[in-house]
Amino acid sequence: MIDIQTETFAQVREEAVPLTRAHWDEVEAGMHGAETAPLDAAQYARWEELGMLHISTLREDGKLAGYAAFALCPCPHRPGVQLAALDGLYLAPEVRGGLAALRLLRQAEGALAARGVGIIQYSSPASRPCDALYRRLGARHTESVWHKEVR
Repeated sequence: MIDIQTETFAQVREEAVPLTRAHWDEVEAGMHGAETAPLDAAQYARWEELGMLHISTLREDGKLAGYAAFALCPCPHRPGVQLAALDGLYLAPEVRGGLAALRLLRQAEGALAARGVGIIQYSSPASRPCDALYRRLGARHTESVWHKEVR
């Protein structure tokens, strides 16, 4: 049985460790290299304290099997509008397919709207585009993002 809900970082922090590791290894490592700690838990905890974090989770038979995490902030280009930027979206291989990702993001959108969010910004790695999923949610392609590390 699949359950989708909003949970706090404090609720999922320990249980999320293997999922964030799998997420990094599968999606991010090819772009950014190996990481020993793919999630800055202290930063997420700070965001949560400040009311700047939203996490929607997908559980299969009670076990954490996916998440959509958003960072919230005032939109710098639209005064008075709250922005939620997708920080991480991951579903374990066993729950992929069907409508699981769509259901997870629809739940997140409803919860974010209830928190006063006016704009949701979706993103995905170039190596794993989620264009069809985001279009199905009604999102529009508005820009491309490029990253350059300057150490």
